[in-house]
Amino acid sequence: MVFVDPPEPSKEQILILRETVLKKIESDGLMDKIDSRDIKRFQTDDSYLRRFLMHHDNDQKLASDMAIDTFKWRKEIGVNDITEDTLDKEMVEKNSLFIHNRDKDGCKMLIFIVRNHNKDAVDIEKLKTFLIYWVERLEREEKGKFITVVFDMKDTGLRNMDMVFVQYFINLFKFYYPWILNYILVFEMPWILNAMWKIIKGWLPPKSVDKIKFVDKKSVITYVTQDQLLPEWGGTIPFTFKFEPEKREAKKVQALMNGDVEGKKVHFAEEGSSSFKEATLTGQNSILEFTKFQIEPSEELIFTNNRIGTSAIIMFTNNSPNRFAFKIKTTSPDKYRVRPCIGTVDAKDKMEVTVTLSDQLAPSLLVRDKFLVIAIPTSQENMSQQEFADLVKNTSKLDMFEIRLRVGLVNSDVTDGPSNSIAATPVSPVITTKLDQLMTHQAVMEEQFKSLRRLMYVIFVLLIGVLFAMILTVNNMTSLVMDGKKLSSSIEL
Repeated sequence: MVFVDPPEPSKEQILILRETVLKKIESDGLMDKIDSRDIKRFQTDDSYLRRFLMHHDNDQKLASDMAIDTFKWRKEIGVNDITEDTLDKEMVEKNSLFIHNRDKDGCKMLIFIVRNHNKDAVDIEKLKTFLIYWVERLEREEKGKFITVVFDMKDTGLRNMDMVFVQYFINLFKFYYPWILNYILVFEMPWILNAMWKIIKGWLPPKSVDKIKFVDKKSVITYVTQDQLLPEWGGTIPFTFKFEPEKREAKKVQALMNGDVEGKKVHFAEEGSSSFKEATLTGQNSILEFTKFQIEPSEELIFTNNRIGTSAIIMFTNNSPNRFAFKIKTTSPDKYRVRPCIGTVDAKDKMEVTVTLSDQLAPSLLVRDKFLVIAIPTSQENMSQQEFADLVKNTSKLDMFEIRLRVGLVNSDVTDGPSNSIAATPVSPVITTKLDQLMTHQAVMEEQFKSLRRLMYVIFVLLIGVLFAMILTVNNMTSLVMDGKKLSSSIEL
């Protein structure tokens, strides 16, 4: 069964969740059981609240319960105080758990090399703390974006398979880190451990089970490009594990998440929104440039239908005195043609980017896709892919303009009003389901028709063969009769 992502929660739903949780914390006397830094984040970070709602299909009750349980757990464990200095040195130097590269969707990979783990020789509590450190670090560095967990099972034996730790691993994302898993890749799992993975699947919610992908060297490139793979997975770039301390920039982001902002305050565009949030300026770019650089739409890229060739427009308006370079990425590059996907917008200028459907898909599959738009001030013209990549490497994250656009689908009907404008009516979940069923039924019918046509062709060939065999048989019998008559005549003579 393929699960469809829930619709994005509205601002009203986010405000309701915030009010519900904060009231419950106060009424139940939980303030002393919750870290004030988590409270500050919950009061200011809409994207964080969104994740709790998405994790529970916008169910307010389940989302609020999870938020409170998460806060209590974080205070009990002391999550906000886990740093590199508090980690076990032996655990840090061991190359069994680390973050490395990204999958095809641009999600950072958290890798667990299971063969390097000996469950009988490891302090499980120290290992749990190390895991939390990595997840928290990814939260800070990736700002809550999806991550992919990779269990490298190559050459794994029973002594390496630690079910207690794996269950803890799974439960972190199930109960305390909402809506953050992109995939769980299980690389080259030995057949002897199949039974264990059936147990592990039972620990996961049904939606998360759908995210588990069993891969080997041939199939892993479906999810990770070859240049991002570890060498032992078939990667082309050498890699030697070395623990890299967390960058200073990521720690500043953590201060922002906790509400501890020092120094000069400026505003940067919030992800997926035209509103702005407080941040600390670390680069040389003026904030006025960002406020004068606009991207429309700012939240949802709307397509009027799901047919091949249907287009939507992303408009860049640059009212700043500087040129901006931009790049547009999508979670499903095979489904769309983006023209141009990379380029520059001159000062006091505008540019349209056309996004065209290159395939016809069920509505529920289409609306799962997302686009990432990145814009950076630059003096260079005609930016290439490599030049943009170099620009990103040399630019602070806080000096980049990023928004995320979800894909929307609407029906278009011409109104009877005097303006004769187009009125867009969102496709309801019921209609989407019906369309999915119709397209599925159509695909089944087409496949049945193809099968019937192949069967008729086979029958036709068989009939021709039988007819040809019968003709040969008749000819042979006629020849035998003629030969018999000749033989009889010769005997009589």
